[in-house]
Amino acid sequence: MTSKSSFLKLQKEDIKRRIWSISLSMLAFFLLYTLVCAMRVSNYGKISGSNDWNYRQLVNFMGPNNEYLMMITIVASVVIGLSGFFYLHSRRKVDLFHSIPVRRERMFAAVYINGLLIYLVPYLINMLLCMVILSINNYMTVEVFVTALFTFGVNVIYYCLMYTVTIIALMLTGNIVVSFLGSMVFFIYGLFVTWLIETYFTSFFRSYYEFAVFDKLYATLSPIGSYVKTSSLLRDGGVNLNQLFSILIVVALTLALIAFAVFLYKKRPSESAGNAMVFEISKPIIKLALVIPISLAGGIMFMSISNNDSKGWLIFGLIFSLLISYGIVETIYNFDIRKAFSGKYYLLASALTVAVIASIFQFDLFKYDSYIPKKKNIETMSVVIYGLDNQITYYNYYGNTNRYISPQEYQLNNMKIKDFDSAYSIVEMGIEYLDESKDIPPWLTEWNEKEYRYIVRYNLKNGKEVHKQYVVPIDVSYDHLQEVFEDLDFKKGHYPIYNWEVSSIQMVSSYNDFGEKSFSLSLEDKSKLLGIFKEELSALKMEEVSKTQPVAKLQFQTRDISETYYVYPSYTRTINFLKEHGFDAVSVSEKDNIEKIVIQNPNALYKDDKDKVESLQIGEKEYTSPESIGEIYSSLVSDEYYHNNRILIDVESSINVTVTFKLDDYGNHINKWYYFRKGEIPDFVKKDIGIQ
Repeated sequence: MTSKSSFLKLQKEDIKRRIWSISLSMLAFFLLYTLVCAMRVSNYGKISGSNDWNYRQLVNFMGPNNEYLMMITIVASVVIGLSGFFYLHSRRKVDLFHSIPVRRERMFAAVYINGLLIYLVPYLINMLLCMVILSINNYMTVEVFVTALFTFGVNVIYYCLMYTVTIIALMLTGNIVVSFLGSMVFFIYGLFVTWLIETYFTSFFRSYYEFAVFDKLYATLSPIGSYVKTSSLLRDGGVNLNQLFSILIVVALTLALIAFAVFLYKKRPSESAGNAMVFEISKPIIKLALVIPISLAGGIMFMSISNNDSKGWLIFGLIFSLLISYGIVETIYNFDIRKAFSGKYYLLASALTVAVIASIFQFDLFKYDSYIPKKKNIETMSVVIYGLDNQITYYNYYGNTNRYISPQEYQLNNMKIKDFDSAYSIVEMGIEYLDESKDIPPWLTEWNEKEYRYIVRYNLKNGKEVHKQYVVPIDVSYDHLQEVFEDLDFKKGHYPIYNWEVSSIQMVSSYNDFGEKSFSLSLEDKSKLLGIFKEELSALKMEEVSKTQPVAKLQFQTRDISETYYVYPSYTRTINFLKEHGFDAVSVSEKDNIEKIVIQNPNALYKDDKDKVESLQIGEKEYTSPESIGEIYSSLVSDEYYHNNRILIDVESSINVTVTFKLDDYGNHINKWYYFRKGEIPDFVKKDIGIQ
């Protein structure tokens, strides 16, 4: 009983000293949680259903990845963590507190638990206030309640993690400023190291692709990184076994860190108050952990600023950053600038480590760029082709809402090419091309229109994944690219429509430059159209994509997103289906509907026959005769279609072409912009606009 009374008394006395932090916590939650919730409800108005957009936004607000709650959690963990054991920085206060006849474990527990309550109680109060506001406005449902409680649990778990990390930083240091800097280092060190590794890979290796090589590293090394990534995944994909397992790992890690913090508190010498570092054994470890990455960052920074392939600036940056960072750390350790370069053996060890790491990247000692898994070890491959079907938008289809993801991420995750001989041949060409261009630094390489850029994922039989990217000249890889494009496994990963359920399609429409039509289709008609379209898409040849133009676009609305697909001339069954339902895709897109074509050459070269002087002028010509229009129009490609498929289409980009179409017999018209396909400008046009 006496023991319990003394513990509660410790808590009470500690709370009295921390009234300011309680008030600050309550104010932060009220302003950034309750007040923001009320403002959003006020803006959204009344609910119209559980699928209402406003309702879904409020569910997301109460759920994981609420930026306001995350910001409160991160800041509170630092402020409350540092305020709880502030007395450890003063020798007089340490002597006073440690003279109390209470075991250190009990004293630690009292302060630690109070730090949790200062975060938990204001959070709970304001969460209940938010629920009251939502209930009054008919937004409160079981889903909202469960989401809020689950989010509360996630935020508390990560608060405990970051709060404990802050306390460990404080236990290792004896000065409030150094404690704050130490906690920031623990928080962002993983992010910094991940950025540094990716920067070196990007700067020195041409075949490196940043998608997933270090995707999990920052979440492993940084509490903030883990918090942000987990919250984002829970928001996008909901709760699954992998996420629950990750959260359990965080809980186990937090418990281990709490035990470590108690151990440090018991071992911490009282006389260490005021020193920069408390434990001598930690000094060299932290010193090397800081100096080595900072030196490497300095090297890459100076090299990038110089904007050229300068090994000299890389070396200068490495040496300069090494000396500066080492000197600053030693000065902080000793509070004496005269000891900036003490511990010369550690300085030498840092220099050797930095030199070895820089050499690995500079000279590719482990042959990263030339590595390719053996065919026998590959189960499937995924291939992303840049500059193909850029009109398609990709989404993550899991969770309460559909969120945009990059085309690369979607295709790599959903594509499984089993017959990968052609894809493998492209990779081999890419490695050969890397050898040919090895003298060009990767940070100066540009992806131009004469090269294909591929991103490849090797899905190995042992379960591992290898990501690489390659640049291959068009003329040597076209045949293999054609085989890859026409593989059904490629199309199933490239076009999301293959993964749709008919029931998810809410609306279908079709349009082109001359008209549009929204269809009222039964489920049976939707199923028929989807089946026809996928069959014709599966049979689509790459040559048609590169040599023809689509006659229309087909737009599918699924839940709260829409996706657009081209309708090519070979899609006869799709075109007939659209015509049967009131949209004639082909009858209007003919040369007879063209009023005029205006062609402009901004850099026309003219010669004055009298003075024999050549000059640049703007060459422009308007064509209205059916014969001229017919010959010109057959050589054109629309600028929108070209930019969406520019990897397959080569154009005369310096020549501007404007086509005026008549929409009806009342003088209404529309202007559209086109390019000439490469090498297809008629001779009479060249003469008219000054092309020599």
